[in-house]
Formats: sequence, structure tokens, C-alpha cells
Amino acid sequence: MQICVVFGLTLAPPGGAERLCVEESSHFAREHEVTVLAPAYDADYVAETLPDAVETVAYGRPQKGWRGVRRLYPLLAERDPDLVLSHYATEEVSVCAGLLDAPYAPHVHGSVLWFPDDPRLVPHVGTPAYERLVGEVPGHQTFHDPPSLSARQRLWAGVGERVRGYGLRWAATVFTGSRRVARELDGLYDVDSTVVRPGVDAGWRGDHEPRALSEREYDLLSVRRLDPRKRIETQIRATKLLADRGYDVSLTVCGTGPDENRLREVVATVGVEERVEFAGYVADDELPGYYAGADSFGCSAWMSYGLSPLEAYGADTPVVLATDTYAKELLAPEPAVSVAEPGPERWADAVATRLDSDERPNQEAVPTWQSFCDGKERRLRELGLLT
Repeated sequence: MQICVVFGLTLAPPGGAERLCVEESSHFAREHEVTVLAPAYDADYVAETLPDAVETVAYGRPQKGWRGVRRLYPLLAERDPDLVLSHYATEEVSVCAGLLDAPYAPHVHGSVLWFPDDPRLVPHVGTPAYERLVGEVPGHQTFHDPPSLSARQRLWAGVGERVRGYGLRWAATVFTGSRRVARELDGLYDVDSTVVRPGVDAGWRGDHEPRALSEREYDLLSVRRLDPRKRIETQIRATKLLADRGYDVSLTVCGTGPDENRLREVVATVGVEERVEFAGYVADDELPGYYAGADSFGCSAWMSYGLSPLEAYGADTPVVLATDTYAKELLAPEPAVSVAEPGPERWADAVATRLDSDERPNQEAVPTWQSFCDGKERRLRELGLLT
């Protein structure tokens, strides 16, 4: 079979969605011919992560809308795929697949509600489904500020959302990683979806040599891109509260991003310069040591899923999650996990609970990439889309 995987973003590190695309493509390349198509890609990353048998093609920019269709369609038509899998390119792939009469199955990493200030929000604002779904998630209420659009822009936003809804309903099946996103796809587009959980390498689930993160009694860890949606400020302020309560703690912040300078100012304002370290970007092969060296891992982010808490938990590190980090669907029932509202006081309470507890993670609760790919394959075989 010829399978085409369309990744609608630049295929380059770092990122969970990129990793998901790589794992999926590598899995299906074991038995099928696989081509990955992306607007652009990092050649070194592709060479390191994808098997030689997988063809990688750049279809260029602009990749959105009708211009994206015109770029993508001839490349798909040339390969005449038996199945098209897609990420972040639902509208374009649905049109191309319809023209080719090819079955396709998109993976939706997050509904439009997970994209702040996005014009695509505007057609939904004020609808009962929008108001209900936004009211259920703290981050949806915090980070949504739908832009003011001209009449022309509103028209095109509405057309785009109609095409997206039609494309999702027309798909052979729709995959997503959390029940939360599945609920949103149902409410916004009347789409049923199959939940398959992205995971970690099987090697993550085990013991790792810990890295010494500080000389404090307790080491806290965050691994995230530094932008306001990740709420790293909550963890910084909670570190101060914990120190005031008598806990000898430090916080190591791994990652880079546009919020870094502001966060450094927060550290100075709060007065925890000696307790907070910005470690910058940490390569994947070094991360296990960071996770193993932490007494508690925090993910305070507004996220439709979240791989880093799964990695930490799989590395035998207790975890604190925000109420709108939807990896909680898997981890919340497990030992050595706390779920907290994303404010400093509640966060400090949850971290203190983990530091005072002798519970250990149930590493077997963390899905692997193999189980993720097997779940997708099983569903596609049920539908007769794989032979």
C-alpha cells in the first residue's frame, strides 16, 4: 500500500506533534510505502528520525487554503495513495483526498479552542457549544480573546470552519489524543473521533541515572516551551511559597521561548534567584537524567494533552498537573500524581503533597509509541483501510 502522511507544519525539532508524525510514519513504513509531505522540513532531523525507506517531500508555502491545495494536490496525485494520514492540514487534505477519491484519516491535536486569538474562533463565539466548552476549561477562559474581524475576514473565517467541519465529517475516521478534544470536536463539528494516546519510548519507563539539579533538599522540574500558556510563573511563585513554608526547594526550568525575559523578571521580583535556574534547551538524550533527578515534576500548562508529564512519570518521577493539562485523563487516577488549579497557592499545596508522600509512580500507566501506533493501525484495519 502507498500511504501519504501530510504534516501541515515544518517538520523539525522540538515538538510533540512532530514526534508523533515521525513515530506514525516509521511504524507504517515497516509494511507499506510511506511518503511524508510537509511545507518544509529539517533535513538533519528527518535523517536522524525517519527510516531511509520513508520519502520526505516539501510542498512549500503558502500551505494554507486553496494555494496549499494547489501545492499539495499534484504531489499526492503523483503518488496515488491508498490512504492519506494528516496532521494540521485537515482542510487542504480533505479537498485533495476528495479530488483523488482517496480515504483519509486526520489526527486532530487540538480543536480550534486551543489556539488563542485565532480568527477561526469567531464563527463559534456566542454559540451554545462554544460557551459550554469554553466554560469547562480554565485556560479557554484565560487565553481566549477572539480578534475583531472585518466583514470580509468574518466571511472567510466562516467558510474555512465550514470546510473544516465538512472535511472532518467526511473523513474515514478522525483520531485525537484526549477525550477532551474528542468532546470539543463533537460539540463544534458534530464529529465522532477515536482517541489514541501518544506516548513515550519504551526505554523511558524504567530507572535512569539521576542528574544533580541543585544542592537543595528538594528539586522541582519544569520542561516546557517558555510562553504564557505554560504558566511557568505559577511554578516560580509556588517555589517562593514552599520556601516560606520551610521546604528547602529549587526549581529547574528547562526550555526556551518568548516568555523567558519576563519570567526572569518574575524570579527577581519574587526574590528566588538562588532557587530558580533556567537550564535552556535540553536535548532528548539528556532529559531522562533531569527527570530522574527531580523530586517532583510540574506541568502547569494549558494543554490538550502533554508528553512531558508522561515522560517524567515514566521515568519514576512524581507529577503535578494543572486541571487543564489533559494528560491528566491518564495520570490523575494513578499514585504519585496531584492535579491542581493553576494558581500559586493551590500549586504549592499540590507540590507539598507530593514532597511529603512516599507514593511512587505506576510506570506501566504510561503509553508507549508502539501502543499508540498499534491503536491507530487497529482502527484502520477495522475500517478496511489497511491490508
